[in-house]
Amino acid sequence: MSVLGAFTNQMVAFFEALADTIPEEKSIQMAAEAIRGAKKINPKLILDLFYDHIYKDLHSAIDAKDVNAINVYGRVKIQGQFNEIMPAITIFDTHWPTLSSNTQDAIWKYLKVLCVLCERLKGIENPSHK
Repeated sequence: MSVLGAFTNQMVAFFEALADTIPEEKSIQMAAEAIRGAKKINPKLILDLFYDHIYKDLHSAIDAKDVNAINVYGRVKIQGQFNEIMPAITIFDTHWPTLSSNTQDAIWKYLKVLCVLCERLKGIENPSHK
């Protein structure tokens, strides 16, 4: 499997897990469907969306598990621009306190794996991921 294939599979699995965990959040279910469709048609689009709207601004916050930084970013970003990936960030503001520690840990793991795969695909050196 290619790295891009691993990245898109991970992204689909992440959104499906979120949709199962927070079934009342319809935006996550719609995002999961959109990402599954994009995976078939244009998998690089998923990478580019993640890189532009998550990785660039949040990789340090994800590494540090900084919920507050992600909340602030999500509130600002959602007002100006919405895309298929944003529901994964807005859950930090709307649902994080109600999620179990196991679920929170699983979300961090998904995000960290997505960041590492994004770095590999974009040729980014991150000393904290060696």
